[in-house]
Amino acid sequence: MRSIFLGLSFATLMTAGPVLAQEIQPETVTNMTIPDGTELVFSVDLALNHVVDGRTYVLDAKDLKLLGLIGIANLGMVHVPAGSADIYVATTHLSRTTRGERTDVVEIYSGKDLTFKEEIPISNNRAQALNYRSLFWTSSDLKYLFIQNATPATSVTVVDIAGKKQIADIPNPGCYGIFPSATMPMRFATTCGDGTFGTIDVKTDGSAEMKPSQQIFDADTDALFSGAYRWGDKWVFVSYGGNIYVIDVEGDTATLTDKIALTEGVEGNWRPGGYQPIAVHDKTGIAYVLMHSGGTEGSHKNPAEEIWAVDLKNETVLGRAASVPAIALTASQGDSPAIFAIDGLKAEIVRYDLPASGQPFALSVAATAPGGDLPDQVEVR
Repeated sequence: MRSIFLGLSFATLMTAGPVLAQEIQPETVTNMTIPDGTELVFSVDLALNHVVDGRTYVLDAKDLKLLGLIGIANLGMVHVPAGSADIYVATTHLSRTTRGERTDVVEIYSGKDLTFKEEIPISNNRAQALNYRSLFWTSSDLKYLFIQNATPATSVTVVDIAGKKQIADIPNPGCYGIFPSATMPMRFATTCGDGTFGTIDVKTDGSAEMKPSQQIFDADTDALFSGAYRWGDKWVFVSYGGNIYVIDVEGDTATLTDKIALTEGVEGNWRPGGYQPIAVHDKTGIAYVLMHSGGTEGSHKNPAEEIWAVDLKNETVLGRAASVPAIALTASQGDSPAIFAIDGLKAEIVRYDLPASGQPFALSVAATAPGGDLPDQVEVR
């Protein structure tokens, strides 16, 4: 009986086979085009448990719906400049994934559909570090890329985007970070360990000189976070001790234009913390800062308990609001801005909507989404 049953079953399958084959259609894989005008959020995932395979999650800023992924390989840096349709990644590839010949490149991806477009070889001394936004920038005219190097000797690689080649490798000894001028495309400043800023002008032949500023901050008592934010033609830094420094890098040497004490007279030893602790809404001049209580020497990476809103023009704290334990944040630049933060415990991206103009500062969670295994940088465009 068992033999008869198996024989009938096999005969039935043989008869049904052609029918089933006709019903199953092969799937066609395509790339989705992102609609024009879509505001995007980029969650840069360090992927520490598999660091050679980092990635950037691209989300719709409105609802944090996942639109796609961009592979950024080994400790890749990501830059999404305003005014450009492209996404830039400075990264490292090893010929055998975890060993072998090292190749460093700038990869260019389409912001329209996230597809790979081309790559530009660069020297193999790129800083393989956490994803700090100050380590990789475009010039103000979007024609050049500046990439921080560390071997541990520090220098900055300059890439001609249109020419598809590296044109310079400029030493910035004792200094770190890149803060381009808004008006001089081949000028950028860099933060130095003695509390000064160096200003570097790159010449057409690839040579350069660095001019030091007067001392702007005390690196021992009030060091600056490297993740500064541009405000108009100035850069806004926050310090470990709870001060905001507004720096002008447009001249031959950098100058301090304003210093705002955030925590003076505030109980609880509040201090800034995280990896990307400040964002600025350019039009209103309002800065948003990640803050934690009980701050001490060494607590500068602590996640936020609150986000503080600071009026840079009037030098006042507008308000404070409870936050997820955020380690990074950025702000959209529209007339109705939102804040996007990384929840350091859940590895989530959180969208906070802000109150209408004239209303008291408050935070309202509008959406959350996974940001990767270990995201530490968030950008919006």
